[in-house]
Amino acid sequence: MSPRARIAPALVVVACALLAAACASASSRGRAPTTTGTPAAATATATIAVNPPTPTGAPASNPAPRACAPPYPSGPPTTGSVFCADPSTMDSARVVRIVDGDTIHVVVNGKDETIRFYGINTTERGQACSSEGTERTRQLVGTDVRLRADARERDKYGRLLRYVYTPSGLSVDAEMVAEGLARAWRSDGALRFPMIALEDAARAARRGCLWQ
Repeated sequence: MSPRARIAPALVVVACALLAAACASASSRGRAPTTTGTPAAATATATIAVNPPTPTGAPASNPAPRACAPPYPSGPPTTGSVFCADPSTMDSARVVRIVDGDTIHVVVNGKDETIRFYGINTTERGQACSSEGTERTRQLVGTDVRLRADARERDKYGRLLRYVYTPSGLSVDAEMVAEGLARAWRSDGALRFPMIALEDAARAARRGCLWQ
């Protein structure tokens, strides 16, 4: 066999090998890449589940309570003056437990007492706005309060009836009504009329969970 005859089959083999390699490369470029781990779409879904966006119209955090300081208001109470009173004229009490939005358990003058807020009504447990009212009362009263008496001493359940103030003289009753978390007590009491006006204003402004 001549040298040219021996070279021809070898060239055919090399050409076929090159052609096969080119086909394999083209085929691999046509397939989608195989990935490991969580696909991008699944990852995005998981992120949304863990960190949901804040819905439009979500309630804002509770506002900072008003500041009360001397000189304290005097004269007939109004919607402006009802928020603050001189705490030095009131009984001091240590808060033991928050029962709900308008009832707390305290130690006052060395005695355990259940205090029913004189000026407000909040919703009962399990009703709308109950948990919000209870939590806001917890925030406002802290560990110490001041208690102010009015016309009636106790309710029919034996609970002590008192307006509740912070040590600085802030009315918790008035603050709860103004924030739309409690209704004003309408039957009696020295602060009845400004409390009712605060409730009317909160309702008109659709403020707080009671009026939204």
